[in-house]
Amino acid sequence: MEKYQGVKFKYRQTGESFHYDRRLTALNRWAYLFSQLGLTPVHADGAYGNQSYRTGSTSFLITRSGMTPTEQLIPENYSHVVRFDESENTFITEGKAVPSSESLLHSALYSALPNINAILHGHSQLINTYAAALKIPVTRTFFAYGTPELAESAVALMDGTFRFFILKDHGFVALGEDIDSAGKLTLDYFAGLIRILRI
Repeated sequence: MEKYQGVKFKYRQTGESFHYDRRLTALNRWAYLFSQLGLTPVHADGAYGNQSYRTGSTSFLITRSGMTPTEQLIPENYSHVVRFDESENTFITEGKAVPSSESLLHSALYSALPNINAILHGHSQLINTYAAALKIPVTRTFFAYGTPELAESAVALMDGTFRFFILKDHGFVALGEDIDSAGKLTLDYFAGLIRILRI
């Protein structure tokens, strides 16, 4: 797994707070559950993984860079990405937190898939290893985390027929029309992995 080195894009905060609703509580619950199940392994600078939900055509609320999931909701652990200025490689954000290093991935998927409203991204070497047995699609080429190339490889894989895939030698991505459907889809694959390991 790549060593975390922070974000690889620029960002500009336009305010120290952002509006949120009950969906943030749901997102926080799944972020914490994933960490407890080992699907977003915790390291010295946070956890390997990031979660978000769409708030508009180009905007989304996402876990902050280097976040360690907590059972209790801490709004400061999240950032509201208002839009991405591609010409300046800059995210325009609201809130005190730096948005996740994988904000490019989330932004690209939301732009390409208007029916997707939640993205949950985690890391499991076992899921990577048993991807073929679990019939999980995998992107063709490895790209470093937080890069445009990684985001582009995810979009290129999309054919509209699946909601769960693996970024090659990296981690899994679950897509959903809402947060709970993306979370439950992940647990379905996790259960499938457990069944394979018990055989």
